[in-house]
Amino acid sequence: MTQFRARRTWLVLGVVVAVIALAGSGLLSPRASVLVDDIAQLVGGAIATAVCWWTSRRHHGVERRWRILMALGMAGWTLGMFFWAFYRSVLHVPLPSPSVADIGFFMFPVFAVPALLSLVRQSPRREAIGPIHLWMVLTLDGLVVVGGLFILTWTTALGAVVHTGPTGSLGFLVAVMYPITDFVLIAMVLLMVIGPKAVAEIREPLTFLGCGLVMLSLSDSLYAYLVAIGAESMPTIADAGFIAGPPLIALAALTERAEPRSRTAQQHWRSDRTQLLLPYLLIAVIATIVTVQALIVGNLDAVVVILGVVVLVLALVRQILTLLENDALLQQISAAQDELRYRAHHDPLTELANRAAFDEHFASAIDDYRHTKSERVLMLVDLDDFKQVNDQYGHPAGDRLLVALTARLREAVPESAFVARFGGDEFTVLLQGPIDEAVVVARRIVDALSSDGIAGDISVSVGASVGVASFGAAQFGSGDEPLSAHTLLRQADAAMYDAKRSGKGAVVVYRDRLSRPPSTAIAAKTSAVGVRKSLPVNPIRPC
Repeated sequence: MTQFRARRTWLVLGVVVAVIALAGSGLLSPRASVLVDDIAQLVGGAIATAVCWWTSRRHHGVERRWRILMALGMAGWTLGMFFWAFYRSVLHVPLPSPSVADIGFFMFPVFAVPALLSLVRQSPRREAIGPIHLWMVLTLDGLVVVGGLFILTWTTALGAVVHTGPTGSLGFLVAVMYPITDFVLIAMVLLMVIGPKAVAEIREPLTFLGCGLVMLSLSDSLYAYLVAIGAESMPTIADAGFIAGPPLIALAALTERAEPRSRTAQQHWRSDRTQLLLPYLLIAVIATIVTVQALIVGNLDAVVVILGVVVLVLALVRQILTLLENDALLQQISAAQDELRYRAHHDPLTELANRAAFDEHFASAIDDYRHTKSERVLMLVDLDDFKQVNDQYGHPAGDRLLVALTARLREAVPESAFVARFGGDEFTVLLQGPIDEAVVVARRIVDALSSDGIAGDISVSVGASVGVASFGAAQFGSGDEPLSAHTLLRQADAAMYDAKRSGKGAVVVYRDRLSRPPSTAIAAKTSAVGVRKSLPVNPIRPC
């Protein structure tokens, strides 16, 4: 398929070169050369119209839209070419300007501009900004480039021609509009090729399309120049762009979009940087040329001054939009970072702090205790027989039950408590205060979690066992074991398992048997009668 496309391209280009060479070689009579020239342009425009329309039927979405628009534009151009050929080859008007043909020719940019805009693709850096903002930036960039190119053309050649030509004639004004509209199209293609909107898969059709527009622009510029100097005819060689442009546009319609390729962040950054700097680089070039001209000539053309001010204003508006875009991007980045931090430290199901957040807070609490000696308590909460809920009703029901129990757990503890999902059906609670107050809180937790829980349409009976370990008691571990997170967790875990062995639905406070009274199981199992009284249990050995 690639070889076929290459052969097709070379065949089309070969035919175009042959026709241009034949028309401009001088081997034919002037009338025959004009006839060959007009027929070649008319056939080329008709073929481009048919190819764009035919290929649009085999595509969808954007690929279909831009081909239909280009088909309509080329249809208008071909209609104008029909009248142009009629004037030249039938009525023998060497340079028909202005004429009815201009109406058809000006239909081409009317449809070509939205066709190019439909090809605009957002870079990842601008995906969240929105298509309206993107089109505004692209339009401003295009206007800056068009204005800059027009100033360069005016200061180098066009201005001198205008001042010496028949500026008051309608034909001259119409002729000047052709290069201006072509500048708009070329600037758009240029920005799409080098800017972040262009992706690798559309670069090949854009290249053909851009080359076709450049060829049309060259002949349009020559046409405007000849009208400005009062020429009576247009040489056939000057029509080379009109002969080559439509076939190149047809090749663009025939070229399929390439397979998408991933681009690195550095490639996107370079593309964005090029697109951001292009208008300002052009302004710098214009300023240099205008300054040199002012120093040499001594004054500036009014057109240059007015257009220069307009270009600067457009560049300023574009800069304001860029600043607004950057501010929006910074806000999005900040929101994304906040979201990542939240997800990194919170459990996605219960929205409680996760194990990583607990470890950080736990380590900070231990450091604070070492310096202030303020009383702190760690509680380990484990749901009783929760595995049976998952086994009997499924994990979705278990997840709904966890969410409901989490809400009850938050209501049972003070606002100053730090609650985290330790893993599975285990939770941790960090409290600041004496052990007696912590025991009261632990009882409320058991009461809150020991009632019936709702998992969807299912009502299940649940319970919880709580192990409590004091930061102060942890300093009296076995031997000279210092206070540490490992020690506290081990003690709270031992107390929690002792609560389960005592009949579940209980609170056990860890006491080291070597230096403290025996461990106490504080039962808080809820029943229809109420909360049963605390019962002593066997001492817990340090693990």
